[in-house]
Amino acid sequence: MQQIAAIDLDDTLLRSDGTLSPQTLTTLEQWQATGRRIVIATGRPPRSIGRSLPEYLHGVPWICYNGAEIRLADAPIYQNLVPAADVYEILTRIQQVTPTLLVGVEIDNVLYLNRTANRTTPYEVADLFALDKPAAKVLLFSENAEPLARLAFDLPITSRVLYSARYPHFIQIIGCTTDKAEALRTLVGEWHMSMADVVAFGDDTNDTDMVRDSGLGVALDNAVEEVKAVADCVTKSNDEDGVALVLAALLDQ
Repeated sequence: MQQIAAIDLDDTLLRSDGTLSPQTLTTLEQWQATGRRIVIATGRPPRSIGRSLPEYLHGVPWICYNGAEIRLADAPIYQNLVPAADVYEILTRIQQVTPTLLVGVEIDNVLYLNRTANRTTPYEVADLFALDKPAAKVLLFSENAEPLARLAFDLPITSRVLYSARYPHFIQIIGCTTDKAEALRTLVGEWHMSMADVVAFGDDTNDTDMVRDSGLGVALDNAVEEVKAVADCVTKSNDEDGVALVLAALLDQ
């Protein structure tokens, strides 16, 4: 019986309008009331997670940045970052190949961009080369939302590229071992449990390992094919309470 629910946010737990349905809210409360655990596992930075969740989910662990960090009560308890020297090397290679590209770096829950951009989310403009800190992510953006081509240069061995099937207009460069599954494995190990105790829900490329490696891996009906291919089952879509339906069934067992 799974005791831990690891749940992606966008297009998984949240509906397409970014909200949680009453049925999902009730089921999550019931899940916690039995002593089972909830872990939020998302590609989002910490600053944008809480506004989408009810207050009682602010006290559960948040796997952020696709596994680069775990936060509990808004404090980091685990980090798997790209070293500062390698961030500098990555930025240098980007500058050499595509000097006009909009580039961002996520450091200490702040998004720094190399220049002003038409964005609705908060950011700071900075000389990225001067930041000199480990980063959760280096981000490459297509300003006209067109798909970005695959990287035309090699990365340091400490980092890797994460392409999203859903969001091809930006590319994420993260640590070579950074992954939701790796962060989750570390977290449940500290609870003296294992991935076999986890039911994991996801919809996009960055959820693949977490869904595959958990005791019960669940893809949403709206998930990309890579996630469905490794899932143990497919539930209804995020707009049809897919997560809640599976959790309710597990509660009834």
